[in-house]
Amino acid sequence: MKKLFIVGILSLSFLSVNAQNLPKPSPSCEIEQQVGLTNLKLEYSRPSVKDRAIFGDLVAFDKVWRLGANAPTMLSSDKDLTIDGQTLKAGKYAVFAIPSEKEWTIVFNTDTEQWGAGNYDEKKNVVSTKVATQKNKAVESLSITFQELTTASGHLVIEWAETRVAIPFTMDTDKFAMENIATAIKEGKDLEKVYYNAASYVSEAKGDNKMALNYLDKSMEVKAYHANTFLKARILKEEGKDAEALKTAKKAHKLALAAESMGWADYIKGTIERWEK
Repeated sequence: MKKLFIVGILSLSFLSVNAQNLPKPSPSCEIEQQVGLTNLKLEYSRPSVKDRAIFGDLVAFDKVWRLGANAPTMLSSDKDLTIDGQTLKAGKYAVFAIPSEKEWTIVFNTDTEQWGAGNYDEKKNVVSTKVATQKNKAVESLSITFQELTTASGHLVIEWAETRVAIPFTMDTDKFAMENIATAIKEGKDLEKVYYNAASYVSEAKGDNKMALNYLDKSMEVKAYHANTFLKARILKEEGKDAEALKTAKKAHKLALAAESMGWADYIKGTIERWEK
């Protein structure tokens, strides 16, 4: 009985220790970022320098590194990315680094279940790129972030100790946007707004005023309101058709007043006054 009692106590102690919520020396981090129409997610652990020599010492040169602590860094994307001219298909990937003093090799690997880099299999790499290292201000805890973002590009930036590495990536945002426009038109709901939003996009993102005016005419055929009418006026002004632009802007002002949208009405009125000078 005494032996059974002792075993029972030890078992309870073991379960109690396992149930404890204790801080991790390399805390985990998750970042979600939308770039254009692409949703990205980054999962990694953040070791700290702690007065240690990092690259070339703690992290050996010319050997595969899990790019953090614990499990390898993971990158997820719901749309295809282009990295160094290579297509990284939508999905989730383990990200490894092979650092050297002046250049790192960054690889994206399909094995997302491994721990560390002990089972790293080069055959499972789908994209590999080489990037130059940059001298950086001292960063205590490993930082991997999305930076220098546009609607169709960005950089995956790794910073730790005094080293910075930036991996550029792009995506075909325009293709996704035009597909979304086509889908919305096919659905046929709120077409005056669908065509208006399409016109705004192709004018601002693509600089295609001809296509934008075509979309606006279709929008106004469904329903002319102050926003689509004024956007048409602005584009006509950009195209140098001043008289037609002014006439259309005045129509937009009347529509804004009729809709009791005073913010729009004041804005359009101020624009008309500037154009008339």
